[in-house]
Amino acid sequence: MAIPFESFEVQSESPVDFASLKRNEMDLESLIAVHELFPYFDMLNGPTYVTLVKDFWARAEVYDVEATLDEEDKAMIRNPSLKGKTRQEMGLESFRQTEIRSIVMGIPITITDEVIAKACRVAPTGRFLWNITGKHPLMSSYTFVVLKGDSATKLVNIDNNHRMLLKFLTECFLQKGGGSDQPSADHKLVLYFLASFNKINLPRYIMHHLCWAIKEGIRNKRKQIPCGRLLSEIFSQGKILEILRRNKLDSDNFLRTRVGKMINGKMLQNMKIIKKFSPSEKDLKESTAPTKLMTDFPPIYQKGNSEALAKLVADYAKESGIRMDTEVFAAVAKVPLQARRKRTTSDAGSEASGAQTKKSRKDTSDASAVDICSAPMLKRKRRREAPHVNSQEKLKEARKERAKEMRDFKKKYETPGFVMTPEEAKKAQKQIEEMLAERRKNEEATKAARDEKL
Repeated sequence: MAIPFESFEVQSESPVDFASLKRNEMDLESLIAVHELFPYFDMLNGPTYVTLVKDFWARAEVYDVEATLDEEDKAMIRNPSLKGKTRQEMGLESFRQTEIRSIVMGIPITITDEVIAKACRVAPTGRFLWNITGKHPLMSSYTFVVLKGDSATKLVNIDNNHRMLLKFLTECFLQKGGGSDQPSADHKLVLYFLASFNKINLPRYIMHHLCWAIKEGIRNKRKQIPCGRLLSEIFSQGKILEILRRNKLDSDNFLRTRVGKMINGKMLQNMKIIKKFSPSEKDLKESTAPTKLMTDFPPIYQKGNSEALAKLVADYAKESGIRMDTEVFAAVAKVPLQARRKRTTSDAGSEASGAQTKKSRKDTSDASAVDICSAPMLKRKRRREAPHVNSQEKLKEARKERAKEMRDFKKKYETPGFVMTPEEAKKAQKQIEEMLAERRKNEEATKAARDEKL
């Protein structure tokens, strides 16, 4: 991502003290027990390693169906004879599942659905629906359950338990930031599932949310990094911290350790749900202690010689300007540790309504300047993803759509007064291939410049 390292904003999920909430007139324990989410909330009360999360995010890429199609396009540009062949015949690896790929301290890592589910301590089962519209049949159920049957009801006026569930959604599950004040139709449906005791597939929602945030960072330079605590847990369980420890790079000063803000009875007072907060010595305290390592956590990097891994980290530390004596990034050392600012009245009001920071208006003038010749091959229409569709089926559908686009492209330039001759067709195809080759060359130059900058 072409975003300065220090400009990233790591969002740490908020731990929840359910006992404190219960003592202050809000008992949500039975609902959370139905969703089987207590292990996930227990995990949230732990450290977020800001340095590692930023280092991971700066180089993160999503490997999905769209990425595989781009791979095939580039392979055919290099060798046109590969057109119509399978990925195996092209010399490309088979597509099995969506992955998030990146590099942390010089170590290439891969995050999958299985890794997310294991780190969450939640089974990847339950309801998952995405890319819905306001006309989806379940939206009427959302209106009935959450908005008390009145679509004009504001979120600040919904049931207090539902307000707190919305707080969990925006602070513990799917942090957004930099977006609109109102939750999307997708998020409203998640809130409905939570409120109506419909178990959700939380790992899948989080994986989808991370992929969305990475793509938004690449396309629109989105600076917010969601799920900072979960990513830190993955690095810890994946034994990245053990490698850093062997290289004396595991200090809080270097990792810039922090914890998300606690949701407890005090939060109820801030949201004006209760008039006075009743604290207790038993209230949950913020913890920076690492969680116990699992014995069956899925690998996130290629197992190899420990000395080779240590050399990767040492070389990366040297190239990145990490001062081994102080264990701080040279670039990061100039940036003070983030201190929580004092909450203003407007902040408290927006929190009470489940609001988020307003999004700046985007300039869409570049959208009209699309090259008519390159559009059919360079830009695919983004299709709504149907839930629970097999990855191989999606890949086949994408190939069919691409073939249809090519047929439509050829028909587009054949009119009653003009029919493209074979020679002209070859000439046009050659021009398109040259344009694609030029674009690929520019992309590689941009990526090389980005990596050098990082």
